[in-house]
Amino acid sequence: MKSNALSYSIALTALGVSLATTPLAAQTAVAGQEPHNFETRAALQSQLTSVEAKGDKSAAALIQYRLDHGDFREGDRIVVKVQGAAGFTDTLIVRSGNRLQLPQMADLSLDQVLRSELSSRLTAFIGGYVRNPVVQATPLLRVGLLGSVAHPGYYYVPADLPLNDVLMLAGGPTADADLAKVSVRRMGQIVMNESSSRTALSEGLSMDSLNLQAGDEISVGEQRRFNWPVIVSSATAILGLLVVYSQVHH
Repeated sequence: MKSNALSYSIALTALGVSLATTPLAAQTAVAGQEPHNFETRAALQSQLTSVEAKGDKSAAALIQYRLDHGDFREGDRIVVKVQGAAGFTDTLIVRSGNRLQLPQMADLSLDQVLRSELSSRLTAFIGGYVRNPVVQATPLLRVGLLGSVAHPGYYYVPADLPLNDVLMLAGGPTADADLAKVSVRRMGQIVMNESSSRTALSEGLSMDSLNLQAGDEISVGEQRRFNWPVIVSSATAILGLLVVYSQVHH
């Protein structure tokens, strides 16, 4: 996991943009990592049919929400790079009403837009202002990395980053972390349980493929600890009772 995160960080640095590892610092990633491996609308619809057939109502609800509402929420950040004489590179913030403010242009609505549809939507929109624009966009997802990680907090991470590498952005798991106890909560409700997270970690699944949204909290549990003083004390007490019992019956 560490080498993967390091490789991703090196790639970003080579392109002139750093990815900070401090909670909610002005974290940013680079546009230009395309093609992003984001779920298309057709792929999500196929997944929905599959999970509904299996009776997995929780997974079906997550997918259906994406199809109905899109992936972008107020406060999300998107790194946009437009090449050409009138081009620019900037980290833009999704404003109230899921509207993206572009320099010297009208606002672009991102309602019902999936991450996989972002670049084409931006290209078509910016094409009304710039001739034949070459547009690259990297959506950043704000998630909480909590529990047994070195630097708990909220981070903006590239939405196509695998869960393994996302944990490394928070300094990685602590010595007492149990990666079999990773879960995801949304507004206090578990949307990805420990079994699903183990699959996500082993298969290198990304935030996008896991249907995560802004504000989701990824929590890493601790290894089970034994209270040795209590155990020793209890064992001593039991041993003492056995000695007394033995003496009384002899």
